This record gives sequence, structure tokens and C-alpha cells, in this order.
Amino acid sequence: MILRKKIIKLEKFALGERDLLQSWAKNNFFGLFFLNLIIMVLILLHTAGYFDPFFLLSINSIFFISFILCIFFLRLKSQHFFVFSLLFLVLSGLLKLLGIGIWAERAAIYSFQAFFLGVLLTLGSNPK
Repeated sequence: MILRKKIIKLEKFALGERDLLQSWAKNNFFGLFFLNLIIMVLILLHTAGYFDPFFLLSINSIFFISFILCIFFLRLKSQHFFVFSLLFLVLSGLLKLLGIGIWAERAAIYSFQAFFLGVLLTLGSNPK
């Protein structure tokens, strides 16, 4: 009986969060569209080796560029990047525990990139 009440509470919470996510997605539809379009183009350029001799367009640089574009297209704030950093740090630790060292290092790089952008946004924000 207690488990059933907790499941019902969880369902109500999930439905409320779904409405919140749907309204956020409707408000940021064009930002999401252009962000995904730019990321797809960057991945295609990376796959084709378009900038190979002049600029290393790696997955890490695509990831960092997409973080920067999220600031403009999705209006993300420093708190979001600190949460991203924490999530990638936890993911890196889990991957390291599982013995997947290459992906753990990549997740750690993403964590530091998100932390760096979070610090820059914090320093660049105007105190009110």
C-alpha cells in the first residue's frame, strides 16, 4: 500500500515535470532546431574531414562549440553548466570504475569544458 502511494506521487510529479518540459520546448523550439542543425552540419564536416589540414574539427571541439551555442540558442545560465559538469564528472567516475578509460577521459574533458563555461558565465554576469 505504501509502495502504491509512492508510485502515485511519482506519477504526479512526472506528469507535472512533463508539462514543464513541454512548455520549455515550445518556447525554445527555434533555438533547438538551429542548434541541432548546426551540430549536424559540424558532425558532417568532421566526418568528411573538411577542415583537416587547417583546423582540427574533432568531436571535443564540436562538443565545446555546442556548449557555447547553447548559451545563445537555449539561453542557458551558469547553473546549468555547473550541473552538466557535475553529471559528466559522475559519468566519468562510473566509466572509470567500469574500466572504460577512454570514454572516462572524454567525459572528464566535457566536465571541465562545462565547468569552464560555468565559471566564465558566473564571472561575466552582472550582480543585481
